[in-house]
Amino acid sequence: MKRYILSMALGVFAVGAIGTYYASGTEGDAPLYKLVTLEGDGQEAANMQLGGHYIGGVGSKGLELTVAGTKYQLAPSFYEKYLQDNRFLTTQYEDMKALKQEHRNFMRGRSSIDSFYRDSDWVIYADAVLYDPSSEYAWRSELRMDVLEEATGKVAKHRIDLDESNIEWFRVNDVQRIGDEVHILAQVRQRAKLPEGGWKSLSEEFRDYVVDLGSGKLLRRDVLMSEQLKATAGTSGTSEAEPAANVIRRDLSLSIAPSERTSQPSEYVVLQMSRSSTTGGEGVKEKTTLVRKYAVYSYRTGKLTPLPESSTDISAYSHSQSELNGDILTVMYFDNRSLAIARYNVATETLDPGELTLTAKQAGGQSIKSVTLAQDRVYALLSSEDSSKAGLADSRQITAVVLDAGSGKTLYRGEAAYEGPADKAEEFRKKLWLTNIYANRS
Repeated sequence: MKRYILSMALGVFAVGAIGTYYASGTEGDAPLYKLVTLEGDGQEAANMQLGGHYIGGVGSKGLELTVAGTKYQLAPSFYEKYLQDNRFLTTQYEDMKALKQEHRNFMRGRSSIDSFYRDSDWVIYADAVLYDPSSEYAWRSELRMDVLEEATGKVAKHRIDLDESNIEWFRVNDVQRIGDEVHILAQVRQRAKLPEGGWKSLSEEFRDYVVDLGSGKLLRRDVLMSEQLKATAGTSGTSEAEPAANVIRRDLSLSIAPSERTSQPSEYVVLQMSRSSTTGGEGVKEKTTLVRKYAVYSYRTGKLTPLPESSTDISAYSHSQSELNGDILTVMYFDNRSLAIARYNVATETLDPGELTLTAKQAGGQSIKSVTLAQDRVYALLSSEDSSKAGLADSRQITAVVLDAGSGKTLYRGEAAYEGPADKAEEFRKKLWLTNIYANRS
């Protein structure tokens, strides 16, 4: 027995030693940096992280830079890689941290942040599984809903056979409670059996699975990818009018606008549709046109309404991000030269007439290297180099800014500073390359 105890102790020591090696040995003599305030309120940068690399010595070291200092992206310890549960949830989202602290057992093994719902009475987690009991591609789909009652700590586990064999992909996007009904919004892709054998994938669609909170019985399933939602794609500004022979490919992407808080109650969800069409032909240069449309769905009424089009020429922008904060939907369109922001009231289904357009120069730089929208703020990484010249830029050319998403007002401006001898500052800032900006969500 003592021999086994000794072996176990040595094993634990070895795991700890390996973790310690990776945690301390990998960093070596890499320099430390800190994000320092040039203008505005330093608290506005508290949720912000800059990602990049230190280029020096042998190779390159990935790092994360904040107002608190530098954290190098070291190789994970044995514990982090194999034993730690839901590490991403507990480090990136404040409400997920709170859930894990208060309900550790309920959170164990749950990895999809879109599957959570929480209010003062209930915590709900809903997901789905596809399985093949016959091993002959006769897929079955099962909806799983676990309900924790906050007052008693009791957990009810519901397993619902959806009685559908033609689903090949299923993803839960949102979970909400309206009275005694739980709405599980999912993205579903179906398939059809071909006469000659095999299967063909069909287009994706949104579905609202409505489940009774107490019994776990499936009350109804509503398909939201209706003609009304399809109409939001429209034909204005797209290549739909192009002759069919000129259309090389056409892709449709569905998603929902993320909420400011991942598990917060909301009567509404915003459905996003992106359609890209590429045209061309013999002797004709290929051209891709991207169209983005939005529709608001009310869980309470079951009404699906396309939101009005922004007056901003969105086809000029390569990328977009969105966020639902209460009844306000903020949509940010951007490229490396400028950004535009449109805001909607989803309860009244109206567009705020005060749209914002801001160039990189107006924000204090020459080009936008990275930008993200979070908690009614725009976090941007600006370069003093023109976008046509700057594929990469060291930290001497980079500033980080925080803007109010409604007004465009600059709330914070900062830069990376070397934490070491002043005579080495220029040299080490030259070796710091910053490429991305992130912000923790609540």
